[in-house]
Amino acid sequence: MVRQTLDQNGKVIIPAFSVGRTQEIVYTLHQLTRENKLPKAPIYVDSLLSVNATEIYRLHSECFNEETYRFLRETANPFGMENLTYIREVAHSLKLNKLKEPAVIISSSGMCEAGRIRHHLRNHIGYSNNLILFIGYCAEHTLGAQILDGKKTVNIFGEPHSVEAKVASIDAFSGHADKH
Repeated sequence: MVRQTLDQNGKVIIPAFSVGRTQEIVYTLHQLTRENKLPKAPIYVDSLLSVNATEIYRLHSECFNEETYRFLRETANPFGMENLTYIREVAHSLKLNKLKEPAVIISSSGMCEAGRIRHHLRNHIGYSNNLILFIGYCAEHTLGAQILDGKKTVNIFGEPHSVEAKVASIDAFSGHADKH
């Protein structure tokens, strides 16, 4: 579904928790891009906490699992590739809302309750060529849960927005202990 969205000039908006999920999805997207399973569309990590957490991950490769450590030793930095940009500045974040090209935007918060993700949702949820891809848990009554539940209209910053974008969820990135 990600490839199809990018091939159709859409945006893939990924609400992600800043610590853990963001790094996992960046690593996964890096692998998929290297294997030519995804086009080399721009990927943006737009969350100051996510950017800072990724720096900590990079500094502590001794904590990687064997697969990730092997990738680092033999292939490349798991959290860096030529089409990946980490965004710190609000001004750069705002420019993402005017992108005309296909792109992947990873932003926090994972449940869509705060952070820059709400701006990206407000600007992209109303277009059917876009995809909102959830990779983590969304508690009941959160904006993320409302979108996942298929609500046709959701409130973002107190204003109603029609949900025209495709919505999908991948359970593979869950950090919950009860995950099978």
